[in-house]
Amino acid sequence: MGISLFTPAPIPSDDHRRLVAVAASGLIDSHRDPRLMALAKRTRVTLHAQWAGVTVISAESQHVIAASGGMLGIYRRSTSISSYVVNAPDAPFVVLDASKDERLAGSPFVYDGLIRFYAGVAFRDRDGHALGALCITDAEPRDSFSDEEIALLTAFAGEVVA
Repeated sequence: MGISLFTPAPIPSDDHRRLVAVAASGLIDSHRDPRLMALAKRTRVTLHAQWAGVTVISAESQHVIAASGGMLGIYRRSTSISSYVVNAPDAPFVVLDASKDERLAGSPFVYDGLIRFYAGVAFRDRDGHALGALCITDAEPRDSFSDEEIALLTAFAGEVVA
Protein backbone atom coordinates (compact mmCIF):
# COMPACT_ATOMS: atom_id res chain seq x y z
CA MET A 1 0.00 0.00 0.00
CA GLY A 2 1.42 3.38 -1.05
CA ILE A 3 1.10 6.73 0.55
CA SER A 4 -1.60 8.97 -0.89
CA LEU A 5 -1.42 12.72 -0.61
CA PHE A 6 -4.28 15.16 -0.99
CA THR A 7 -3.68 17.64 -3.78
CA PRO A 8 -5.23 20.99 -2.84
CA ALA A 9 -7.26 22.74 -5.51
CA PRO A 10 -5.39 25.57 -7.19
CA ILE A 11 -6.31 29.06 -6.04
CA PRO A 12 -8.11 30.95 -8.85
CA SER A 13 -6.23 34.01 -10.14
CA ASP A 14 -9.19 36.26 -9.31
CA ASP A 15 -9.67 34.79 -5.83
CA HIS A 16 -9.22 38.20 -4.17
CA ARG A 17 -12.40 39.43 -5.90
CA ARG A 18 -14.22 36.26 -4.93
CA LEU A 19 -13.16 36.70 -1.29
CA VAL A 20 -14.57 40.25 -1.25
CA ALA A 21 -17.85 38.78 -2.57
CA VAL A 22 -17.80 36.06 0.11
CA ALA A 23 -17.42 38.69 2.84
CA ALA A 24 -20.16 40.86 1.34
CA SER A 25 -22.56 37.92 1.09
CA GLY A 26 -22.75 37.44 4.86
CA LEU A 27 -23.10 33.68 4.30
CA ILE A 28 -20.33 32.78 6.73
CA ASP A 29 -22.50 34.28 9.47
CA SER A 30 -25.50 32.19 8.33
CA HIS A 31 -24.44 29.18 10.37
CA ARG A 32 -27.46 26.87 10.88
CA ASP A 33 -29.83 29.16 8.95
CA PRO A 34 -33.16 27.23 8.98
CA ARG A 35 -33.74 27.76 5.25
CA LEU A 36 -30.28 26.47 4.36
CA MET A 37 -30.59 23.56 6.79
CA ALA A 38 -33.89 22.60 5.10
CA LEU A 39 -32.24 22.90 1.68
CA ALA A 40 -29.41 20.60 2.78
CA LYS A 41 -31.94 18.05 4.02
CA ARG A 42 -34.01 18.23 0.82
CA THR A 43 -30.85 17.81 -1.25
CA ARG A 44 -29.69 14.80 0.82
CA VAL A 45 -33.07 13.07 0.69
CA THR A 46 -33.79 13.79 -2.98
CA LEU A 47 -30.36 12.64 -4.16
CA HIS A 48 -30.20 9.68 -1.75
CA ALA A 49 -26.99 10.85 -0.14
CA GLN A 50 -25.56 10.14 3.28
CA TRP A 51 -24.63 13.80 3.80
CA ALA A 52 -25.40 17.13 2.12
CA GLY A 53 -23.93 20.49 2.97
CA VAL A 54 -23.67 24.14 2.07
CA THR A 55 -20.00 25.12 2.14
CA VAL A 56 -18.52 28.60 1.85
CA ILE A 57 -14.86 28.88 0.90
CA SER A 58 -12.94 31.74 2.53
CA ALA A 59 -9.24 32.56 2.22
CA GLU A 60 -8.05 29.79 4.52
CA SER A 61 -11.15 27.82 5.45
CA GLN A 62 -14.15 25.85 4.32
CA HIS A 63 -17.19 26.82 6.39
CA VAL A 64 -19.92 24.17 6.44
CA ILE A 65 -22.77 26.52 7.34
CA ALA A 66 -25.64 24.07 6.83
CA ALA A 67 -25.74 20.29 6.67
CA SER A 68 -27.97 17.25 6.83
CA GLY A 69 -26.79 13.82 7.84
CA GLY A 70 -23.62 14.98 9.55
CA MET A 71 -21.55 17.73 10.99
CA LEU A 72 -21.16 21.43 10.42
CA GLY A 73 -17.89 23.17 11.12
CA ILE A 74 -14.84 24.97 9.86
CA TYR A 75 -12.14 23.02 8.04
CA ARG A 76 -8.91 23.95 6.28
CA ARG A 77 -9.36 25.12 2.70
CA SER A 78 -6.16 23.28 1.84
CA THR A 79 -7.91 19.94 2.49
CA SER A 80 -11.33 20.94 1.16
CA ILE A 81 -12.80 18.96 -1.71
CA SER A 82 -15.30 21.80 -2.25
CA SER A 83 -12.37 24.07 -3.15
CA TYR A 84 -12.24 22.18 -6.44
CA VAL A 85 -15.79 23.37 -7.13
CA VAL A 86 -14.88 27.01 -6.46
CA ASN A 87 -11.75 26.67 -8.60
CA ALA A 88 -13.76 25.54 -11.65
CA PRO A 89 -17.31 26.73 -10.96
CA ASP A 90 -18.70 26.33 -14.47
CA ALA A 91 -19.04 22.55 -14.22
CA PRO A 92 -20.20 20.17 -11.52
CA PHE A 93 -17.41 18.36 -9.69
CA VAL A 94 -18.32 14.68 -9.43
CA VAL A 95 -16.03 11.96 -8.12
CA LEU A 96 -17.59 8.50 -8.05
CA ASP A 97 -14.81 6.95 -5.94
CA ALA A 98 -12.54 9.45 -4.20
CA SER A 99 -10.23 6.69 -2.96
CA LYS A 100 -9.22 6.10 -6.60
CA ASP A 101 -8.83 9.78 -7.51
CA GLU A 102 -5.18 10.91 -7.34
CA ARG A 103 -6.13 14.40 -6.17
CA LEU A 104 -8.41 13.30 -3.35
CA ALA A 105 -7.22 9.91 -2.09
CA GLY A 106 -5.06 11.46 0.63
CA SER A 107 -7.83 13.62 2.06
CA PRO A 108 -8.36 12.89 5.75
CA PHE A 109 -12.08 12.43 4.99
CA VAL A 110 -11.36 9.93 2.22
CA TYR A 111 -8.55 8.18 4.09
CA ASP A 112 -10.77 7.74 7.17
CA GLY A 113 -13.57 6.29 5.03
CA LEU A 114 -16.03 9.15 5.50
CA ILE A 115 -16.11 10.18 1.83
CA ARG A 116 -15.90 7.92 -1.17
CA PHE A 117 -18.47 9.68 -3.39
CA TYR A 118 -18.59 13.46 -3.80
CA ALA A 119 -20.71 15.71 -6.02
CA GLY A 120 -20.70 19.48 -5.74
CA VAL A 121 -22.02 22.46 -7.66
CA ALA A 122 -20.99 26.08 -7.14
CA PHE A 123 -23.42 28.71 -6.00
CA ARG A 124 -22.75 32.29 -7.04
CA ASP A 125 -23.61 35.82 -6.11
CA ARG A 126 -25.33 38.22 -8.53
CA ASP A 127 -21.99 39.19 -10.05
CA GLY A 128 -21.12 35.57 -10.81
CA HIS A 129 -18.53 35.00 -8.08
CA ALA A 130 -18.47 31.41 -6.80
CA LEU A 131 -18.98 31.69 -3.06
CA GLY A 132 -19.02 28.00 -2.22
CA ALA A 133 -20.62 24.69 -3.06
CA LEU A 134 -23.73 22.71 -2.40
CA CYS A 135 -22.43 19.19 -2.16
CA ILE A 136 -23.36 15.65 -1.30
CA THR A 137 -21.19 12.79 -0.08
CA ASP A 138 -21.42 9.10 0.68
CA ALA A 139 -19.10 6.70 2.47
CA GLU A 140 -19.66 4.24 -0.38
CA PRO A 141 -18.62 4.89 -3.99
CA ARG A 142 -21.27 5.18 -6.69
CA ASP A 143 -21.37 3.63 -10.11
CA SER A 144 -22.91 6.74 -11.66
CA PHE A 145 -24.37 10.18 -11.07
CA SER A 146 -26.82 10.95 -13.85
CA ASP A 147 -27.41 14.14 -15.80
CA GLU A 148 -30.80 14.34 -14.07
CA GLU A 149 -29.13 14.18 -10.66
CA ILE A 150 -26.63 16.86 -11.71
CA ALA A 151 -29.53 19.04 -12.86
CA LEU A 152 -31.26 18.62 -9.49
CA LEU A 153 -28.09 19.45 -7.55
CA THR A 154 -27.57 22.49 -9.79
CA ALA A 155 -31.15 23.68 -9.23
CA PHE A 156 -30.79 23.27 -5.47
CA ALA A 157 -27.48 25.20 -5.53
CA GLY A 158 -29.32 28.07 -7.19
CA GLU A 159 -31.50 28.34 -4.09
CA VAL A 160 -28.59 29.02 -1.71
CA VAL A 161 -28.34 32.73 -2.54
CA ALA A 162 -31.81 33.19 -4.08
